[in-house]
Amino acid sequence: MKTLPFIYNQPKEFWASLQPKEWADFFLGEINPLFSFTATKARVIGIKAESSDSKTLILKPNRNWKGFSAGQHVPVTIDIAGRRVTRFYSLSSAPNDKNLTITVKKQNGGLVSHFINERTLVGDILELGSAQGDFVLPSELPNKILMIAGGSGITPIHSIIKDLSNRNYKGNLKLLYFSRFKEDIIFYDSFAKLESENPWLEVKHVLTDKKADGFDFGFLSLEMLSTFAPDFDDRLVYLCGPAPLQIPAKVLLGDSKVISELFLLPNQVSAQAESTGPKEVVLLQSHKTILLKGEKSILEELEDNGIFAPSGCKMGICHTCVCKKVSGSVSNILNNSVSGEGEENIQICVSRAEARIELDL
Repeated sequence: MKTLPFIYNQPKEFWASLQPKEWADFFLGEINPLFSFTATKARVIGIKAESSDSKTLILKPNRNWKGFSAGQHVPVTIDIAGRRVTRFYSLSSAPNDKNLTITVKKQNGGLVSHFINERTLVGDILELGSAQGDFVLPSELPNKILMIAGGSGITPIHSIIKDLSNRNYKGNLKLLYFSRFKEDIIFYDSFAKLESENPWLEVKHVLTDKKADGFDFGFLSLEMLSTFAPDFDDRLVYLCGPAPLQIPAKVLLGDSKVISELFLLPNQVSAQAESTGPKEVVLLQSHKTILLKGEKSILEELEDNGIFAPSGCKMGICHTCVCKKVSGSVSNILNNSVSGEGEENIQICVSRAEARIELDL
């Protein structure tokens, strides 16, 4: 017969075993979904279309929210078809703005980004984790800053520029923002307002796929960079966006100090990667053995097989997907390095199976 826990345990241990906070959260949540002792929850109080394929969610968090620094990102958890899914999104508001906002652009095959843009409604409840990330301003503000962004990489930069505006920045900041076409520009009206209110700010929009009157057209080049910011060598540079922008930008910027955050994987972890054939993957905790093609990340191929491991950003930033590789070889999608055959921790969102592997999943 099972012994009752209070016979041998200390009273505080018995009380802890009852998980009173979790039970309280459950009952309080039935009264008000925002109530929680343990979780940071936020109600969607407004939704604003920012471009043809992106929306800003205006959020009211509960008292568990601890704040953030401009430029940081936050894990966002939502329920989709009965499954809790977490992704990381940058905060697009400034830390002392009245409301908290995230801005989400639809991504090809992006389950959460499509759900947020198409299904999320005012009144819905999201769960937030703690803000994190080093794409932030230094404690001593530099006199001259250059920011280069592409696509959804503009979201943390928008937060930083709003923060500088709120702090009455006295330096000089130039923003070079690349979008595919005019309707794809995120925060166009907001940047126009910020630029009109702050003489230290200059914004240049550049289109890459379709020309439009009043906009520059093309890809980042030394001529474009030198014309817009001839003193770029003397500026602190913030760079955020997809790899096709970041890779040439870092070459052109040379020895300039660059703070960067990659928003998309260098090869988008696509099925175009070369494969030498199916790879056997043994999931030790699940007692399952499956075959992966080795063409995409381990995380993506597991999801293709109906196996959903813990994950967050899917970009190698948040480390939510880290698990132990007990044996076998994997390659890193970000730098093409190949692991040894022994035991090590890997991020399965940026790892590809190269041979038979055993995972502690």
